[in-house]
Amino acid sequence: MTKKIFLSGIYHETHTFLSQPTTLNDFLINIGDEIVKKNTDNGSPTDGFIEFASKKNWDIIPGIQMAARPSGIVDLDAENFFDKNFFEKLEQHCENIDAIFLILHGAMVSKNHDDFEGDLLEKINHFLKNKKLSIPIVAVLDLHANVSDKMIDNSTCVYAYRKNPHSDSRDAAIKAASILSDIFENPNVNQINYKTKYILPPTGVGTANDPMKSILYEANKIEKNDKDIICINVMAGYSYADIADCGFSLNCCTKGDVNVAKNYLATLTNVLKSKIDFAYPKENTLEEALEKIKSLPKQDKPILLIEPADNIGGGTPGDATDLLSRLLQSDHEGIVAIINDPAAVKECYHHQVGEEIELNIGAKFDDFHGSPIKLKATIQKLSDGKFTLENKQSHLASMMGMNIDMGLSAVIKNKQLTLLLTSIKTPPMDLGQLISQDIYPAKAKFIVIKAAVSHKDAYDPIASYSFYIDSQGLCTSNLKRLPFKKIGNKIIAIN
Repeated sequence: MTKKIFLSGIYHETHTFLSQPTTLNDFLINIGDEIVKKNTDNGSPTDGFIEFASKKNWDIIPGIQMAARPSGIVDLDAENFFDKNFFEKLEQHCENIDAIFLILHGAMVSKNHDDFEGDLLEKINHFLKNKKLSIPIVAVLDLHANVSDKMIDNSTCVYAYRKNPHSDSRDAAIKAASILSDIFENPNVNQINYKTKYILPPTGVGTANDPMKSILYEANKIEKNDKDIICINVMAGYSYADIADCGFSLNCCTKGDVNVAKNYLATLTNVLKSKIDFAYPKENTLEEALEKIKSLPKQDKPILLIEPADNIGGGTPGDATDLLSRLLQSDHEGIVAIINDPAAVKECYHHQVGEEIELNIGAKFDDFHGSPIKLKATIQKLSDGKFTLENKQSHLASMMGMNIDMGLSAVIKNKQLTLLLTSIKTPPMDLGQLISQDIYPAKAKFIVIKAAVSHKDAYDPIASYSFYIDSQGLCTSNLKRLPFKKIGNKIIAIN
């Protein structure tokens, strides 16, 4: 008999220290058949599920899908809109479905729910029990999920990305769907959640480096050697959510002895502890980096100046000026940078390409990301800001699919700097962002990148050297700078 799978999702990574809320208008929304139509062959996790379902001849019953770029706490209108549409669709189809498959992030915080995904899964579970239905609930999670016990207790199996940058988000959905297929045949599975006391900054959780590299290696060995283990998720957590469940965790889905699984997770926690120094990396001041650069062999490739404190993929506004203003004061040339500044773009649109313009750039979102830069430059390009990813497996595809909208955009240039101004903040995860605007990053001398790890697949191959710079911003790697209130005795720094 053909399986019928109810497919829905909500995807948001919530930075609770940002003052501006995430509204309903900030979400891309697909309802019903639009979910399949808009996500087929777009490189997203939903696309991965659609492909697997097609091969299995499953019938997809689409509910609602919502996704927004990382930003502040999700407001009431957005959460109510999702709940209303989700449960209306579920009510309509529940008697005829064999499973629920969800595309989630795992670090969403709304006005009424610190643990949005956990509360959602609990509501789904209660709904099914009231209908006297017993069907699997399988979910895909981002590696940066803050996993709660409630998420684990109210789902059959969750499966998380294995890579950071997230080049495997589509593959993760395919794997999760294959697990669901197996659960149809062998439904007796259990999940365990194992929390740790550590909250790790995004700069410390790239999977090419320790501690994540070593933990994932050991987790993979366990999965291969013990056939009862369906999956082990190594959850880096999202450190800018001031909630009780914030932090690094491990969870496991198993067909076997739960105590054996618990011992595995305890062993992996010891691996984390042995590598914990790597989780809190030291960053350079800009002055330190520029001094080090003087002694480096000359290269034809650009030098990356990474600005994690304004990590757009972590939620910050993308308009920080601290690093860029100081770099411009150093008299270096050949600089490429991106600033999200709708007001500056609007001003550019009052002029023509080729005109010289004086603008106050950046630092307009809040008081945490520097002061505006007064800049005189020539307008090089005006565009709608739409582009297609160069890399279909880009980290950005996991969030937004293949086709990206930066809003109205402008490129301005002077002797020192080529600057892309956008109206919608867009994480620098794909070279297509710059190339689409006739900026060729490989020809730059310096590229300022507002990211932590997600840029690496795109930018590391074209770079000669890379320096992480300590600067102003609410995605700072120094978590001691943030006013946490709800995390209890969690460890946010060492030494």
